[in-house]
Amino acid sequence: MTTYTFPPFYRRTWLPLAGLLLLISTLSLLTGCTESAATEATPKPHAYLHQAASAELSPVPGYSVQRSYVGRIQVQQDAHIGFEQAGKVAQLFVNEGETVSKGELLARQDTELLSVTRQELDAQQQQINADLALVEANLARLRSLKSRGFTSAQSLDELKAQRKVLQANRKRTQASIHGNELRIRKSSLLAPYDAVISRRLIDEGEVVDAGSPALTLLQRDHSEVKVGIPVTMLTQLADKQQFSVRVGNARYPVRLLTRGFDVDPTTRTVQLRFELLDNPPLVNGQLAWLQLEQYFAQPGYWVPLTALTDGIRGLWNLYTLQPNNDNNWTVQSRNVRVFHSTLDKAFIYAPLIEGERFLTKGLQRLVPDQRVRLDNTLASAATAGETQP
Repeated sequence: MTTYTFPPFYRRTWLPLAGLLLLISTLSLLTGCTESAATEATPKPHAYLHQAASAELSPVPGYSVQRSYVGRIQVQQDAHIGFEQAGKVAQLFVNEGETVSKGELLARQDTELLSVTRQELDAQQQQINADLALVEANLARLRSLKSRGFTSAQSLDELKAQRKVLQANRKRTQASIHGNELRIRKSSLLAPYDAVISRRLIDEGEVVDAGSPALTLLQRDHSEVKVGIPVTMLTQLADKQQFSVRVGNARYPVRLLTRGFDVDPTTRTVQLRFELLDNPPLVNGQLAWLQLEQYFAQPGYWVPLTALTDGIRGLWNLYTLQPNNDNNWTVQSRNVRVFHSTLDKAFIYAPLIEGERFLTKGLQRLVPDQRVRLDNTLASAATAGETQP
């Protein structure tokens, strides 16, 4: 039998190493036992469920949209008046911005030539009257002579014809006198109604043509509002219906007068005329905004804007909640179509179920198929605020 004897060097190296390995193995066994005991002694905690705010879906048959249309204030009569005959402007009695009453004198033309013509016509009238008086006297004498046989019937006929000519000339002269008086009267420009002088287009001493504009008059206390609206809105208006318009920061009541029957080729709208009630002090040409409510018969649901999140391909998503057996809910994503939105709400449509719950806010912290628990306080507040605007 062969016996191997290790040198002293190897005996000194391996014996301490074997002792160290035995010590490490013992410590590992003790640590493992301690961790197992601690794990068995500590109970496993429940899974955390996020609190979610929710509300119930309530369907509505349609929604209304406030439309705003711009128009302008316009007086009933905006006239450019002038003289009916040519002549020189002698006097101007008004200026821009002044108010005038109906029949008030605004301007006057020079009537010196008309006065001279009137004198000439008066002289002609006097001459005709004198000639008629002479003819009448001659007729009386010839009738007396004819009864005694001293004159012929021809002489009487000639005087009668001369008298008719003079009578016709007298009527023509009287007509000329009346025309002269009319021209003198029309040389004075009068206000046709209570108005405000908007523009003055002539000056004193200027020679104007017949019919050329002299003054621009805006009628007072009878302003209107003219607004163009689409043809589709006409069916929602009734005659004499009252509305309100906004001019600047104030609102004024108006009443519908007439509706147009033709479409403007530029704006593609139909013009409406509204009467301004109470005669407010507005300026011609001011902008006025009319708000009309347009109703759309589209079934759907009103939801807060915070309940919507972006979907793929431009769609919008609504997170609904499906109940579980352990009193928690599972989040599901539903594609919806948005028809209208306001500052804080949106009108949507999707094949949803009436009374189905949906998340109202906090969507950035949740994902589909996640389990959540409802916060009753937040759910009550969301349901109370879910009203149609």
